[in-house]
Amino acid sequence: MQITSVVNQKGGVGKTSLSVGAAAALAECGRRVLLIDLDPQGHATTELLGLPEAAPDAPSLARALTKTWKGPVEDLIVSHRRSNVGAGGAFDVIPTSPGMFDLVRRLDQFRVPGWQLARVIQFANYDHIIIDCPPALDVLTNNALMATHGILVPVQPDRTSIRALRLMREQISYLEKAVNRSPIAYYGLVPGLYRRPISGYAAAALQELHGFGIPVLPHLPLGVVMNEAAARGMPVTTFAPETVQAVAFRQIAQTLDSVVGQHHAPPPPDEEFVFEDFIADVSEARDANDNGARRKLYDLLPKRPRPR
Repeated sequence: MQITSVVNQKGGVGKTSLSVGAAAALAECGRRVLLIDLDPQGHATTELLGLPEAAPDAPSLARALTKTWKGPVEDLIVSHRRSNVGAGGAFDVIPTSPGMFDLVRRLDQFRVPGWQLARVIQFANYDHIIIDCPPALDVLTNNALMATHGILVPVQPDRTSIRALRLMREQISYLEKAVNRSPIAYYGLVPGLYRRPISGYAAAALQELHGFGIPVLPHLPLGVVMNEAAARGMPVTTFAPETVQAVAFRQIAQTLDSVVGQHHAPPPPDEEFVFEDFIADVSEARDANDNGARRKLYDLLPKRPRPR
């Protein structure tokens, strides 16, 4: 299972469009794909794919990450029915939920912050997982980076994107050392959101981006087709399959498919054992399976021998 995060702390660079387009193009090729909407703003869920947010009382990514819900990952997943999917493929989504906005504060309180997403998705059964990250270098992005094999970085050809890329590389390098994990692969930069023909200023910025030593993948220039596809809740590969943008998404998908199996992220470390949590988990399991006959917590505790 190849896990790819779409990352850039700079907002408005096309992270969500790239996440949805790459995921849809992989599914079109017959790959089983899971898209995770990790951005609390939820644009991938509601704006680009036309899916509803998870209901407050339903299983959700926010509840799974904070352990207030501990069911299987399959219960978080919905399928996107308006995408072209090749034989044997799937295009599934873990949508956003209202509780996502409060996650940064709550996740910082965990004993091992940063590994919650890896724990949630460790038993998912897909060829590819694509994570749409929020526009911030916060604990949510760190969760994605902990779990990921590699990253795609959408950029605009301008000076602000160059500075943001430098800052992001420093953050990733620090994170790798802090948790002693294997290096995160940079699958490529994806320039986008510029008008054609490209200006001299943008061309100069692109030249500087090439100097980072990261592969520069097919471009995603501005086009009204992206908005039209989103208005119908469809990926552009389905809505307008012959456009420049759709072709670029398929080429990016080929890049992701070519690196499957080449990188291995470390498994999440075991969290500190807490006896109270263990007792609570066992108690809940006992209550669910014994028809209410033995609900006393002391039944779960070790019995001391009585003195004779």
